[in-house]
Amino acid sequence: MNKKFAPYIIGLPNLGVGLLWAMNMTLIPMLVATFNVSNSKAALLITMGSFTGIFVQYLSGLLSDRSNFKMGRRKPFMIMGSVATTIAMCAMPFAGSYWTLFVVAFFFYFSLNFYQGPYYSLIPETVDDSQLGLANGFSKVVSVLGGAFIFVIGPRLWASESVLNKNHALPFFVSALLGIFTVILTIVFIKEKKVPKADTKQKIAFDFYKFPSAMKLFLGIFFIYMGYGGITPFFVKYCVQYLNLSEGTASFSLLLLTITGALFAYPLGVLSDKIERKKVLVFGTLLFVVALFFGIFVKETMGLYLMMSVIGIGFIAIQVTSYSILAEVVPPERLGEFMGIFNFFVSSSQFISGNLMGLLLDRVGYQVFFPLSIVWLTIASVILYFSRIEKIGLQATPVTK
Repeated sequence: MNKKFAPYIIGLPNLGVGLLWAMNMTLIPMLVATFNVSNSKAALLITMGSFTGIFVQYLSGLLSDRSNFKMGRRKPFMIMGSVATTIAMCAMPFAGSYWTLFVVAFFFYFSLNFYQGPYYSLIPETVDDSQLGLANGFSKVVSVLGGAFIFVIGPRLWASESVLNKNHALPFFVSALLGIFTVILTIVFIKEKKVPKADTKQKIAFDFYKFPSAMKLFLGIFFIYMGYGGITPFFVKYCVQYLNLSEGTASFSLLLLTITGALFAYPLGVLSDKIERKKVLVFGTLLFVVALFFGIFVKETMGLYLMMSVIGIGFIAIQVTSYSILAEVVPPERLGEFMGIFNFFVSSSQFISGNLMGLLLDRVGYQVFFPLSIVWLTIASVILYFSRIEKIGLQATPVTK
């Protein structure tokens, strides 16, 4: 395979990642709702994705750093994680009770996070530094396209009268098939490069705090996802119960978020290759804050659509740049480990904020929905704006076939 195609091939699996996490905002909450549980119980199950991400991506990243398989150090873990994710996803619709679904969902989220750690480490290891923004930008394009597929096709498959749709299983089957297919393509066409392997005899050291640029990034990301994680599990219910809009309107607004993300991911990725990536990250965070502030006053459909479109631009700017910055500020031989630590901050914040929001909605109501997220994102903006990011990571030369 020509080297110039590497940034595109390596991004394909993010289609599956995007559509699977989009299910966390639509189909999985719909499945949970069939058991008539409270907001707190719904949040507990849905935030299992964040809870498992707290430690699983670190574990798989660390293991892959120290592995030495013939096919590479990342691919075996991607295969194990993606196969287990596919099996768990197909089993979810057939859970007979809330607690059975909870257990199956736990394994689904565990497997998905186990796959993501090595996958996101593979991206900066596969492309040159000058193409890293392009690769991350394209991966986010296909990610939001996967999300758009779920927002548009998912509800239709859910309501399908096909014999394959017993227990609303059809959208779960289709999503599992698309996800595993994109992983297979990347496994076949991308050959891992040779990079320094972490010392397997060295004890695990939680010394990430010794890397100040990484710590500043981690703290900023923590508060970004505190804001994001408090909104996503309840957005559709907020639109229906508080704004008195239809589920179709809520789903279409999520589609607009993914479309604007897809449109801006590539140019923002290229832009981040040309200017300081932190500037693009701060821009995205501030845009998110402005959109949510506007959202406090939104009561009608067009205002909701505008708000979600602006959030789509801001959030994709955050996604495109954050992983690229991380690869620049950590030791390259420990990239998988630091990717896992990065996701610890991403996941722990969403687990905390999702469950906190569930409790507040049950006790206070939707008046706190956007204001609390604005507070978290404002803190993130201040941290990132005043942080000095110094590069220490090195990008190795990719090898493709």
